[in-house]
Amino acid sequence: MREHNSVQGTLRFTLFNIPVEIQPFSWLILGLLGLSVGGDDAKAIQVMIFFIVIGMLTLLAHEFGHALVGRYFTRCTPSITIGGMGGITHHPVGMPDSKSHFLMILAGPLASLALGLVLAIILGVMVGNVWAGITFYLLEPISFITDIHAPFSHILDIYNAVASGELSTVVLRFFSVSLMICFWWTVFNLLPILPMDGGQLLLTASKNRRMTSGIGMVLSGLLAIYFVSGGGIFMTLMMGYFAWINWKIFNHYRR
Repeated sequence: MREHNSVQGTLRFTLFNIPVEIQPFSWLILGLLGLSVGGDDAKAIQVMIFFIVIGMLTLLAHEFGHALVGRYFTRCTPSITIGGMGGITHHPVGMPDSKSHFLMILAGPLASLALGLVLAIILGVMVGNVWAGITFYLLEPISFITDIHAPFSHILDIYNAVASGELSTVVLRFFSVSLMICFWWTVFNLLPILPMDGGQLLLTASKNRRMTSGIGMVLSGLLAIYFVSGGGIFMTLMMGYFAWINWKIFNHYRR
């Protein structure tokens, strides 16, 4: 980690003997993302705060997945930087082979999903039904936006707990946001678009940069059109940026 290039106000600490750097701009990005999904009603500020807290924890879990598995294969200490729209794990040496590189990349999304599973189990314990929390995690992490709830008996235990006052609506919203981030953010990150993990996994497996960037260019372009039609300005800009990155890579390798 090169501290002389760090932005003022950067938070630094060490965990599992791995140095971590969190740049201040990342908090702002998380806040903007939280506002984009929180709507414009009274719950928007709550959602934004939850998004910032859980979003950062998810990013850290994700990067530690990369870092710990990478350290296992290389026997060298990596470092983590959280900044902008995501995080980067710096490995001082490359992975010894394609298989270890693939597993190192995959470990990040798996760590994010595992964090969501832990939170889901905690929710289930709070309502006296662990399967209720796990079902909620898999089927209903976006209910705080749509207010449409899946008619599964396990999930009904959660809403019965809210109705009886055993579980507050604020706590339920916290878990809704948390599980939405851990699950859907991870699924989104696994789309075959560079530089996201899905694109990196496809590139590692195929070893074909032109094919990978071509797929990423088309898919991110289609998603940009989808988000602009729905008024999602932030996601439109991000997908447009990814489309441009993949277009640059595609043109480079075409030549």
